[in-house]
Amino acid sequence: MKNIVNDCKISDFRDLVNSNSKFVYQIYKDKGGKNLFHLVCSCMDWISVSVRHLENVAEFDSNIDVKCMQVYSLISSIDLISESVTQLHRVFVNEKTVPFKNEKSCFRNRLIENEDDNTYFTTLRACFGAHSVSLNQSGSKRFASWPFKSRLTSADLTVHLYSREVNEQDLTLNLYINELLEFLATRYDYLDVITTRIQSLFEEYRIELSKQLIEIKSDPLEQLYVLRSESDKRLDNDYYRGEIDDLIMIFEAKVNDAELTALAEDYKNSLLPTIEEIKSNLQSMSIIDLKTASDLRSRSELSRELSYELSKFYSWIYSGRYDPMLDYYFERLNAVTEGKFKFSESDTRNLTFLKVKLMLTA
Repeated sequence: MKNIVNDCKISDFRDLVNSNSKFVYQIYKDKGGKNLFHLVCSCMDWISVSVRHLENVAEFDSNIDVKCMQVYSLISSIDLISESVTQLHRVFVNEKTVPFKNEKSCFRNRLIENEDDNTYFTTLRACFGAHSVSLNQSGSKRFASWPFKSRLTSADLTVHLYSREVNEQDLTLNLYINELLEFLATRYDYLDVITTRIQSLFEEYRIELSKQLIEIKSDPLEQLYVLRSESDKRLDNDYYRGEIDDLIMIFEAKVNDAELTALAEDYKNSLLPTIEEIKSNLQSMSIIDLKTASDLRSRSELSRELSYELSKFYSWIYSGRYDPMLDYYFERLNAVTEGKFKFSESDTRNLTFLKVKLMLTA
């Protein structure tokens, strides 16, 4: 089946869904009170499972019974892909329509002429394994025979559909593998249409939000509060949220030590371009890596020397959990810096965070 489907398409689709600061997740995790992102994930997962199965499926066996179950496995995989694509269409394209409705292009040797491809596929699925012993065809209850290779046609498999009614004529249903694969290819390729739609939805969303002006504040801390709120509304990117939260801790910190006041002010001033860049990127909805550095270049030798203490320190800062070794970490920081920054448990977390930043950039 490698020439029919491969998992590159669904892998690329999954990458798209997870890109653009997880736009799809942010919009569809609560769409009208429904978590449609869960549906999207389910569809992607089962498409992946089915495609990888088809890529690695064995050649059809010469034993007719084994071949019948192989064909049923093929039909089931196609059904999973088709249903998943239909659900994705309803999420992203139009919830009230079904793709390929009324089309009759895949199955040319059909028993039931008034059925479109979608419906005829469900007929084949039912008769060749899904509901073989409980069918409704041509207005009567029917039961599929043992599948066989007919000498009268070029069909890969054939079944007779026995009627429950006395003296009612059997129907003959033929299955052609090449028609099933054509049906599969058209449904799997429809992911390209959905991909284009998602890209269009993101661009529309980006343009709409970029038109909503972000409030400008003269005070850096007030501006950061605004940016935190705007970041939440503009895809709530983890990276930007982390940068903004770090900056808020720094600008909220009050330095009372006269020896550190000027150093702290200079450091805060050096961060103003980062605040402006965050605002500019959020305004244009360009959620990309920041060119300016909110964390100015650290003294690498000090970072290496205190790597253990700093890792524990940051865990304490961000988690808010008590650390019984905190006093030891402060002793180490004071010893290495010869008491310049006067680390103390009596300091607020914000002030301690600022002092560490000053220590690493001084």
